[in-house]
Amino acid sequence: MSAESMTMVTGGQLLLPGGVLKPGSLSIEGDRIREVGEAAPAGVAVRKIDATGCTVMPGLIDLHSHLTLVPEVHAQGRVARARVALLAARQARRALRAGITRCRDIGGYRHVDIALRDAITQGLVPGPTMSCAGQFIAMTGGHGYPYVRQADGVPEVRKAAREQLRAGANFIKYMGSGGIGRAGEVETSVQFSSEEARAIVEEAKAAGTVAAAHVHPPEAIRRALEAGVRSVEHGSYLTDELSARMVELDVFLVPTFAIIRRMTTDPALADLKDRAARMYEVKVRTFSRAVEAGVSWGIGTDAGALTPIESIVEELEILEGLGFSRQELLEKVTLGNAALWGWSEVGELRRGWAADVLVVRGNPLASLSALRQVEVTICRGEVHDWRDIGGAVSSTSTN
Repeated sequence: MSAESMTMVTGGQLLLPGGVLKPGSLSIEGDRIREVGEAAPAGVAVRKIDATGCTVMPGLIDLHSHLTLVPEVHAQGRVARARVALLAARQARRALRAGITRCRDIGGYRHVDIALRDAITQGLVPGPTMSCAGQFIAMTGGHGYPYVRQADGVPEVRKAAREQLRAGANFIKYMGSGGIGRAGEVETSVQFSSEEARAIVEEAKAAGTVAAAHVHPPEAIRRALEAGVRSVEHGSYLTDELSARMVELDVFLVPTFAIIRRMTTDPALADLKDRAARMYEVKVRTFSRAVEAGVSWGIGTDAGALTPIESIVEELEILEGLGFSRQELLEKVTLGNAALWGWSEVGELRRGWAADVLVVRGNPLASLSALRQVEVTICRGEVHDWRDIGGAVSSTSTN
């Protein structure tokens, strides 16, 4: 390993497991953490990052994002792939500035998500490590129909799933119900039969991977669980019976609150305001009961078309308002999310683990708003020092 690959973060407070803040240094070699709390090895040239006044912590993980579903895609349905690729590359950079070092990109535009993932991995563009679903699979006229892979009947949905896998998808995502993203759409409509849902999940499992389901109403959730999905996305109308079944099957939930709340306040989404307000009230109640029942859950934003990539902090603040401690939330949005999705050696400042690290101004254990002041993002060992280009990102930035 060359000396130039060594990075040392000094002068800050290290956020360690259990919510422990401890003064110390962090050294990184290549894409791995070399030492935690130790000085740089004698005689080794390093890049030094001064973290005075800052907290050094693991990078954030968003379990429900859409880097390629830029607003133009949602508004127009079909946009030139080259343009989407350029806009998505900007989204990926913004994600890094917001402290997101990994994301589950849970449905993209015409496989641009997969191309973006590979470009990031190859070092062509900056961005978080991505796990991609390829195109959503929906029934004809189903949720997201202007830009998804529409399919009907068991043979066709099998083909659609296989197309995503052939394109390089890491997992499969299907739309099992309506949604709330467009006026006139009904989120409680059930989409895909039990047989169709089962066929999609079977294709994912046959390829050695899993499926996730966008589902709001109870019947759609029930079909998804019977089909064998790994995760329930949104799950707004969960019942106690379905929550118990999720615990039994070890299926996790990603509730996505920020996007629904934003619909209640954003003037551009005024036609969705009343429906969103009703759904939000229901989600709070059903999610709280699901957590009490022992349902595993992760943190995701649904960022992309209707809410900015930076809304990860808004999601955390909503959850804090529901009674979760800042320590619990910081652990869940890092190590907890990683564990749910099977990313090993990610989410803690630990020797030998992935060098996905943030330097944030202030103390997020005292206020989650500190996460809006990301000064340095280190992703896979690569340093992005935002202080060199104007400081931390805000939720309205387009840089």
